[in-house]
This record gives sequence, C-alpha cells and structure tokens, in this order.
Amino acid sequence: MPNIYSLKQNLFLYLTPRQKSQLLSYLKSFVKKYSNLSIDDIFDKFIEEENYYFEIENPHFEFIIEYFENEDFYKDFKLFAQAVFEELKYKEAQKPVIEAQKAKMREFRKKAQDFKMSKMKPTKKQLFYYEKVTKAHGVPMKDVTNASRLELRDWIMEIIEPAEELQEDD
Repeated sequence: MPNIYSLKQNLFLYLTPRQKSQLLSYLKSFVKKYSNLSIDDIFDKFIEEENYYFEIENPHFEFIIEYFENEDFYKDFKLFAQAVFEELKYKEAQKPVIEAQKAKMREFRKKAQDFKMSKMKPTKKQLFYYEKVTKAHGVPMKDVTNASRLELRDWIMEIIEPAEELQEDD
C-alpha cells in the first residue's frame, strides 16, 4: 500500500485542488474519529451525515453530493480510508519508540542542567533557604564557601525528603 501522501495525488481527480484538499482533510479526521468501524460502515456514515447536512441546507461539501452514487468516489474513499488506517497503525507501533526517545531526552536535559548547576555559584536565595532549612530541622550546616548550586540543591533535598517521609508515616 503506498503511503498517504503519494496516494493523495491519485484520488478524487475530478475535484479541484482546493476541493480535494478540503475533502481529504475532513475525511482523514472523520476516519480517525470512527476508526473503530469498518471502512464500509465509515463510508455509509459519511454519506448519511453529508445527506443530512445537505437536506438541512448546510452541507460541508456541496460539490461532492453528485458523486455519492459514483463508483469512483467509493473506490477513492476506500483507498484513502485504508491509507489512514495504516497510518494510524504505524503511529501506534511507533509510540513505544517515541516514548523511549522522550524519556532519554528528559534524562539528557536533566544531566545537562545538573552539569550547568555544578559550575555555578549558589544564589543568595538558595543560601538563605539552606540556612533556614538547616535551622528548622536542627541539622548542622555544611561549609558553603566553595559549594555549587547543584551541591546546595542536593543538600537541601537530603534534609527535606527524610522529613517529608516521616510526616507521611505518621
């Protein structure tokens, strides 16, 4: 089965490029919306909806009403719907790979941020907060003269996290 992009060029040749673009865009979302149905059921539902909108004089695509009985329209619709189903299946198969890539990138950004923080001096707010946390928890302060932002953040977390765990146990 050819991919959806090369397939678009060969479908609905009796429509203008603008009409074709509008129709294919709508059909793609329509097929995705009803992906739990078979292609024939989706086609029937599409025809039913378009006829309904035509009857109430508010059609989405008044230019295709005349093609509903045409066999070429059905064939083109079926080919396009199959291509959309295959695209959905492909995207579903790629989901674990993409999630793994996202997780690796998050980890990489965290390491880059930690490296950057390890080279920077702590802020005044961070020093003040560290001082307050150590006094509040009765923990002796470590020497902060040559400490980095990363070290200070880790020291603060060492003090706060055990205190939070004790509160949760109560």
